[in-house]
Amino acid sequence: MIGKLKSKLSVKVFLFTMVLMVACCGATYLCVLHLSPYIYTWEPSDLEEMAEIYAMELSNCTRADAHWLFAGLQEDLKNFSEDEYIIRMFQSSGEELSLPGLKKPTGKMFSEYLLGDRTQEYTVTFADEDEAYLLILARNTDKESQIAVSIQRSLPLIGTVILLVSVTASFFFTWYITAPIKKVSKTARRMADLDFNRSGPGKRSDEIGILSDSLDTLARRLSAALLELQEANERLQADIDLERQLKRQQVEFFSAASHELKTPITIIKGQLEGMLCQVGRYKDRDTYLARSLEVAGTLEQMVQNLLTIARFDMPGYGCEKQKLDLSGLVKERLTAYEDLFMQKDLTVESNLVPGLFVMGDWHLLCKAVDNLLGNAAAYSGAGNQIFVHLWKGSDQIHLIIENTGVQIPREDIPRLYEAFYRVDRSRNRQTGGSGLGLYIVKTILDLHGAEIEIANSSRGVMVESSWESFSQSGPP
Repeated sequence: MIGKLKSKLSVKVFLFTMVLMVACCGATYLCVLHLSPYIYTWEPSDLEEMAEIYAMELSNCTRADAHWLFAGLQEDLKNFSEDEYIIRMFQSSGEELSLPGLKKPTGKMFSEYLLGDRTQEYTVTFADEDEAYLLILARNTDKESQIAVSIQRSLPLIGTVILLVSVTASFFFTWYITAPIKKVSKTARRMADLDFNRSGPGKRSDEIGILSDSLDTLARRLSAALLELQEANERLQADIDLERQLKRQQVEFFSAASHELKTPITIIKGQLEGMLCQVGRYKDRDTYLARSLEVAGTLEQMVQNLLTIARFDMPGYGCEKQKLDLSGLVKERLTAYEDLFMQKDLTVESNLVPGLFVMGDWHLLCKAVDNLLGNAAAYSGAGNQIFVHLWKGSDQIHLIIENTGVQIPREDIPRLYEAFYRVDRSRNRQTGGSGLGLYIVKTILDLHGAEIEIANSSRGVMVESSWESFSQSGPP
């Protein structure tokens, strides 16, 4: 505890100031007390002869006459010494007797006068008594300077006042001096902990104010520099994370692409070798040439998708947006897919609100709608239905394409936008899908600031996409 107090500047300033004030006040008191004038002019040696005469005169009278004699002697001594000395009488036991009368002790003892200003003691024996008394002429302390008396009497009060004033003045002086320094010190500690939110000791023009202003300026500059550094670090970290993610995605993409391209190439190669060598069933060249052509078509479609994705990933790529009629675009693509829907024995019900316009790239949105319609047709069995609904909400245009007869496992839905991901674990080609359709749709919609959501419905699978509305009507 003591060590902690010693480390406090305020405690040191307070104690130093209080001790200094007490010392100054005490020295002033002693100087005033010592330099106060006294009115004594007679020394005890000047009264030795008179004291001896008084003792002899008292020894020649009786105790009863001593009363009158004391009065005369005291008056004579007062006139002679200007009331600086008085007669004092003591019993043989040392107790002082009251004068005149010598009837009772005063309560004082002879020993109390040993060090005071007095004459020598003289023996007094009254004529009618055998008891011996001692007589001295002692300084009349009541004759001291009134200033000295007042100062001496007021010593407790003066001491208390000095202590209180010293403590109070030291406290306020310490507060005035150390309070701003403590604030500056606390601020410096917070700045050391990289906390730059601070308030200085107020508007001051002295050295403390200058120091506070300097700390304010330093805090602002450090805060700005730290903020810029944090922002730069965050941007750098985001760039690093993005770069790592892109590299990982690129590696995964090329790995999956290699696998996907290898499979149809292997199939075509095997079929051609079988036909050339006239092996078994491959002797039916027309059948397997048709199958090879079908596989080559799938391979061509996959290559086109890969080229589309590569174009999206080119630095600085941006689609050319213009105002287009989304209602007309969806209606046109439904017409283009009528033959496919008929081949698969699918019933299509559409409800398209006309005159809904968005800002977008016609070719890219056509490809996105084609992929969604192609998926609906590919994954719906014969006799099922496809519902297409286009309408405008409060602030967005919504397109829903729902196909019946099939549902997607819930755990697979979040991964449908990944390249080459298929719900079909065996990666068979019965549906003709490459696993890139929804990946391309998601990329195109992201370029247009649109949203897409895939969910299972009570009838099948529902894909909902949303665009910001441009205008309800007007030419494209």
